[in-house]
Amino acid sequence: MQNHQAPNYPGQPESEITQAVVYKHYMAIAPIVLGIALISLAAIVASFFYNQYAQTLPVNLPDWAVNLAGFLAIAMVLFLSMGTFWIWRRNKVVITNQHIVDIDQIGVFNRTVSTLRLEEIQDIKASVRGPIQTILKFGTIVIQTAGNRENFVFDYMPKPYELEHFILQTRKKYHGQERD
Repeated sequence: MQNHQAPNYPGQPESEITQAVVYKHYMAIAPIVLGIALISLAAIVASFFYNQYAQTLPVNLPDWAVNLAGFLAIAMVLFLSMGTFWIWRRNKVVITNQHIVDIDQIGVFNRTVSTLRLEEIQDIKASVRGPIQTILKFGTIVIQTAGNRENFVFDYMPKPYELEHFILQTRKKYHGQERD
């Protein structure tokens, strides 16, 4: 029986069945969102002070220049917000019955796709470090691979202990290998 769902990663064969798609935790973009909020706050404060003290400033800016600066600030905040959200949603881990696929959207036009066959997994380690990760339930998963390949590291994964267990169960289910 063939699987007729849309592929979840580039080049996914029709016979490969997606078991789960995991997106990075929202804390992955928290520093960028904080920066956008600070830029917005700075623009609002600058606008307020300019409107309050425009007559006392030694340089009187024309209205078109002030309006242009406000427009550019709003456009920058909107562009950064949309770009950040788009990049964040494009970062994901796809778990199929044959592979684990790490899709990293590094920038708007830069994406890396790394694939690991389930049978290449030697060991999985999930870790949650610090009070923020503990409270918000996210962490890092490191998958040790067979051979000379580098380990796969997935950061900002929600519920990492549950995901570790899910990957081991998926591997066991489809490859019949007993793993602890």
